[in-house]
Amino acid sequence: MTTPTPSTFGTKQQKRAFLASLVGTTVEWFDFFIYATAATLVFSKIFFPALASNVGTLASFATLGVAFLARPVGAFIFGHLGDRLGRRTTLITTLTVMGASTGLIGVLPTWDQVGIWAPILLTALRFLQGVAVGGEWGGAVLMSVENAPKSRVRLYGSAPQIASPLALVLATIVMYFVARMPNEQLLSWGWRIPFLAGFVLVVIGMIIRLGVSESSEFTEAKKIGTVKSNPIATVIRTMPGKVAAGIGLQASVIVLFYLITTYMLTMATNIHGFTKSDTLMILLIAAIIDLAAMIGVGILCDRLSAWTVFVSGVVFTGAFAFPLFALFNTGNMVLMIIAFTTALVLGHATTYAVVSSMTAELFPTEVRYSGVALCSAFAGVAWAAPTPLVAAALVPTDGSEHWWPLAAILVGTAVVSFTAAFAVRRSFASRRHPQGNGGDAERLDARIPAGDPV
Repeated sequence: MTTPTPSTFGTKQQKRAFLASLVGTTVEWFDFFIYATAATLVFSKIFFPALASNVGTLASFATLGVAFLARPVGAFIFGHLGDRLGRRTTLITTLTVMGASTGLIGVLPTWDQVGIWAPILLTALRFLQGVAVGGEWGGAVLMSVENAPKSRVRLYGSAPQIASPLALVLATIVMYFVARMPNEQLLSWGWRIPFLAGFVLVVIGMIIRLGVSESSEFTEAKKIGTVKSNPIATVIRTMPGKVAAGIGLQASVIVLFYLITTYMLTMATNIHGFTKSDTLMILLIAAIIDLAAMIGVGILCDRLSAWTVFVSGVVFTGAFAFPLFALFNTGNMVLMIIAFTTALVLGHATTYAVVSSMTAELFPTEVRYSGVALCSAFAGVAWAAPTPLVAAALVPTDGSEHWWPLAAILVGTAVVSFTAAFAVRRSFASRRHPQGNGGDAERLDARIPAGDPV
């Protein structure tokens, strides 16, 4: 397999769309991830100090989950706007909302300063973050794949997916140095630094996105008059099976990711005695390798069947669930890094890199933003929001080592994703790469009719 040449990778405008999707979504996920890490490391102490240790952790994770409950709101708002006004305008709006919300978190007063108002304001801003993400992911996917060359749909579709581990790497590096500060400085002002950076990063993302034209496929849809007056209602009324399948596809990859990046970090600190910086270093090493793997999978799936690669990753996730926790429970840093890295590369990268373009292919152009946004938002509600809470409730991070219920949950979500993948298999089996190399992506409009069942 050779590296794509500039001509096969795309035109200048296509590459700019890829970059805008990658950078803009990286900024948004950076804002999102620093909250998750801060919720794990400091928020229970500065926003919920009156609660017991484990209860404070649960309350902190609850504010983390609020954003996922807000995602459907963002999906309804921005899905509608994206299918009515266009992908570009909507994505600029979501980036603005995310950057402003994140920056304002950095100037919030704490419990010691304003009491109960501190967690209330924190929760409100986290809700706005969730609204922004509810509209961001779907639009970023479409901006990239709808401008993609025919032979690079999977790679282009992986742009917002690559943004996730890239943002995780950046957020982990920042939080690693912040966590090394003396505890008093960390809790008083150090934790604010990453959030204040949100004001700066949003400007960078905005400059890049303003330089991208509207999606070529949406422009064509407007030209021929196929844009729907109420795209969200159209999706809900005529394509509920596709939405359900899109939600199911993301089950195992989301639960795996949030177990690793939130709950297991707390477990490493509270049970195994690792310092905050040590746990972040474990995550950083695994995330960097995951980032490289994501790019490789995106390139590979333009030559092989994305569906087959996706299902292989889901099967691996279920098979590795118990070994993952067994290795992690040793408390050995080397074995923990191996466990994290293996799970992220073979379970996360193989599924996450292609689930974006696979979900987009379930819906026709005129309602695609709404359909993809609904799938992403409700997948967050179903799988991401409850994961840290359920994990902390079933296996408290204050000393319990009975981790088997968490491995069982991971196996269960793998079964859900496996079932969803088979339900939509025929949506991909009939489409082959135009160059005849065995891939299954041609153009996004070459798909089953919008009204067909899954």
